[in-house]
Amino acid sequence: MADRGRATSGAASSVAAHAAFDELYAAYSAPLYNYIFRLVGDREQADDLLQETFVKVYRALDSVPDGAGRTPWLYRVATNTCYDVLRRRRLISWLPWRHDDAHEPAGDEGDLGERYALGEGVQDALRQVPPTLRAPLLLHAAHGLDYDDIARTLGISRAAVKMRVSRARALFRAAYRRDEETLR
Repeated sequence: MADRGRATSGAASSVAAHAAFDELYAAYSAPLYNYIFRLVGDREQADDLLQETFVKVYRALDSVPDGAGRTPWLYRVATNTCYDVLRRRRLISWLPWRHDDAHEPAGDEGDLGERYALGEGVQDALRQVPPTLRAPLLLHAAHGLDYDDIARTLGISRAAVKMRVSRARALFRAAYRRDEETLR
């Protein structure tokens, strides 16, 4: 009889774990997909990396922080998953993004031709920013994370985040201006 009670409590905790995971997935799949897609620049690979990210989250479900620490933790898992793949590929490409479309849902494509035409200069300028500076810039500008959350996400100090975002902005602006001048 005691074994049956343990099995029942084990099943109940398993159901609770699945419910917690489903809640995380529903709340974070779209923003994490957008972030991953902007890091790798390929929809199929972003789908795969999102799935791999959530497999890691599921395996570490007991370690998921509650409250304010949850979002940076999830972005850190996604960032590390992407960096692992990008290190293997030695390729980082970025698709265009604008601050005003950063929070649109993953499935809302809009007029892609127009967005790509408008963002070509942005894409070229971002490629000229080193990857270690691009990630904090993207997390701050496109995903609205504050410096403390970015620091936790990337495992660096708040001062390092401020410095990297500042340097990334300066490099991006210079590259964007150079690209615009060459087009004129």
